Amino acid sequence: MPSILCKCGKRISYGEIPCKDEWLLISDLDFDQQMGLIESEKLYSRFDHMLKCPTCGSLWVFWDGFNEPPTYYLWLEPDLTP
Repeated sequence: MPSILCKCGKRISYGEIPCKDEWLLISDLDFDQQMGLIESEKLYSRFDHMLKCPTCGSLWVFWDGFNEPPTYYLWLEPDLTP
């Protein structure tokens, strides 16, 4: 089963269907280009895939598909003090 090792040490598996740690992303522009009735598989092919680490919240986005390394985004708590 495919997986990725997060920088926090948690192994994130993404071979399960459905996958609790995988999110699907589509740009607003790409979504708006889909007109009328559309097949779900056609829409699915437009999505980028993202994994969210259940331990630290960091994001791993596969912008160029699963054959290329993902981009890592570190989750930092926002400072909400006035």
